[in-house]
Amino acid sequence: MKNFDLGILFARLGLGVCLFMHGFAKILYGIGGVKSILTKAGLSEIVAYGSYIGEVVAPLMIILGIFSRIGALLVIGTSLTIMYAYHGLGNLLELTNVGGFKAEILYLYIALSLCIIFSGSGKYAIRKD
Repeated sequence: MKNFDLGILFARLGLGVCLFMHGFAKILYGIGGVKSILTKAGLSEIVAYGSYIGEVVAPLMIILGIFSRIGALLVIGTSLTIMYAYHGLGNLLELTNVGGFKAEILYLYIALSLCIIFSGSGKYAIRKD
């Protein structure tokens, strides 16, 4: 298990950086698109502001290794909200024309978040949990 901590670091960095890029775009361009998706799904526009927590704050927590498990839990919440609002509950197994799931990036975010929740941040973290 000598490479365990390195593996967790790469999982944290992969998840955190990819998700943060979505959040960075929202910082630059706003959350108007998120608001319209949420209102079409019957949710309040105010939920859109949670995307700053789920796509900026949580990824930074995960990347730096500060309360990584809490950050991963926030990512799961954000991913489930996106699944409901964007893909709909009836379309979670829908495939693309090349055979992948349309929601596969969300499944990967959830899987990596579960790895962090169950394994912790590893030794390469500001605050090990």
